[in-house]
Amino acid sequence: MKKLLFVFVCSCFLLSLGWTKTSTKKVQNLNEVNRPNYENYVPHNGENLPVIEIYSESQNNKFVTKPIASNIKKIMQSWGPAPSNPSPYYENCKISITDDDGSIFMKNTQAQVKVRGNWTSTYDKKSLRVKFQKKQGMLGLHNGEEFKNWVLIAMYKDWSMLRDYTAQYMSKLISPYYSSDSRLVEVYINDVYWGVYLLAELQEVSKNRINITKPRKGYKGTDIGYLLESDTYAKYEEKSKNFVLDYKLPIYDIDGNKASKGLLIKTFTIKNDINDMEQHDFIKKYMTLLWELCYEASYNNKFYKFNKDYTELVPSDAKDCFECVSSVIDIDSLIDTYILSEICCDADLYWTSFYMDVDFGKKGNKKLTFEAPWDFDSALGNKDFCSDGKGLYAAKIGWDTDKKHKGTCNPWMIVFVRCDWFQKLVREKWKSVHDNDVLGKVLENIDFVTTQYRACFGRNQNKWKNIGEAWRFGTELSKESAACTTQAQASAFFAEWLQRRFSGLDELWLE
Repeated sequence: MKKLLFVFVCSCFLLSLGWTKTSTKKVQNLNEVNRPNYENYVPHNGENLPVIEIYSESQNNKFVTKPIASNIKKIMQSWGPAPSNPSPYYENCKISITDDDGSIFMKNTQAQVKVRGNWTSTYDKKSLRVKFQKKQGMLGLHNGEEFKNWVLIAMYKDWSMLRDYTAQYMSKLISPYYSSDSRLVEVYINDVYWGVYLLAELQEVSKNRINITKPRKGYKGTDIGYLLESDTYAKYEEKSKNFVLDYKLPIYDIDGNKASKGLLIKTFTIKNDINDMEQHDFIKKYMTLLWELCYEASYNNKFYKFNKDYTELVPSDAKDCFECVSSVIDIDSLIDTYILSEICCDADLYWTSFYMDVDFGKKGNKKLTFEAPWDFDSALGNKDFCSDGKGLYAAKIGWDTDKKHKGTCNPWMIVFVRCDWFQKLVREKWKSVHDNDVLGKVLENIDFVTTQYRACFGRNQNKWKNIGEAWRFGTELSKESAACTTQAQASAFFAEWLQRRFSGLDELWLE
């Protein structure tokens, strides 16, 4: 009896700490078991960088040097003769990994490897996708969870080699929603040193990644999960995997400036597997109606809700905009994503790699959720956007990614910015970011990594000789980034820019 009482008391104590596998609070797409204390996330840094060795079946490195993404070749074709480079293809490989303490983590494990990315596939050092035959854990990432698919990010344009790493770190400190875990590594391919990479997760539907309902093979019902990417390159995807969202207009920013219809990116890619065009047509119509619902609530104070099968809008008895949209949008995820977008000032925010999902399965909450932030090599001061770190960025009509035309925005980040409830939630969340010393933690990490892995970054530069070669990147780099000649200088500028950005947002959001 005493033993049973002891077990009961311990169980109650663990429940109070949130350490058990059950929770009374249901959070969409969040595995609370894996991330119970997201604000205390600690990056994976050891004394040395782990080493990943890739040995290809062909025993040559053409599969990582020659390919260029097919959609980019189509764009190049409009400028002149298309490059003859092959499109990315999988090469059969064996992978071995040595951890930072010198221990063997993996030995000759079967996998396939190919070049990944869009414009970055044109760079000399290319990002890679790794697909194992069987699920594998990778150097403790995501609490050791096993997956088939992983990514190696080249960080070629970012001379600090820390922007993607830091953005993912900040996301984990700010938000409990899914974001990739990551770790810096050194890579060899067929015994040739290939440089420092960021090992990260693939943005995919999976129980322990983006946890939405997968359709069974051949299942044609629409009550499944949908992972979507707002992506200018979507038009090059198969018709069954993309759609155009007809945004209701006009769209105004926080200052009342109007977006240009011709500059809005309206194309979306369906990133998960679907089995039928009915599923494609359903999510296209749903997103169009969802935008109309949000637009009418925010702009015209008219409130709607979905009918039972999510195919039409009907009048809602919601009392205000917040009550209306919170029934169809995961508001916490929206606020978290907006704040990260404001911090990062990412040129691609209006262009590509902006993810969201919605789950109509039995266990899904049928709300659009913003998560899985990705691709920050043009962000955080590296490109000439928000160069002084001051003012708002995501909430304003801005320049296109080439900074040639002004009048674009990310509609999902801007539709509610003039609402009092939205700004109140932003200020409340920013206070928690400030109280958690997110800036202090990321600056400490930047300093540690830059100092601890100086020799690794030096080897990377000896291999690629890209730092200081701004001509390679056209208008891709800001004046400050282009002036750097070493990784340490680029890292110092990055840290300085972050301090300016946080200070600028403090002026706006701290009461």
